[in-house]
Amino acid sequence: MPISQDHIVAGRSYRTAANELREVSAIEQDEVVYHSLFPGAAGLIVRTPAKRVALIRFAAEVQTEVERPLHGAGRAPA
Repeated sequence: MPISQDHIVAGRSYRTAANELREVSAIEQDEVVYHSLFPGAAGLIVRTPAKRVALIRFAAEVQTEVERPLHGAGRAPA
C-alpha cells in the first residue's frame, strides 16, 4: 500500500514494491530528491546519484518506511 505524501520525510528511507531502497535527502517544491541504495562489495552501501521525482509519484511508488542502521545512530533511547 502506498504511503501518504504527508509521511514522506527528508532523512528517512523507504522501500518500493520492487524492493528498491530509497533514501530521501530533500523535499523541494513538491519534488522529492532521493538516492537509491544497494548492497555493494565488502558490506558497503552503494548510493546512486540524486534523482528528483514529484512527491505524489514518489509516495505512490514506495510501500513502507524502513529503518536503516545509520538512522538510529546518535539518537537517545525512547
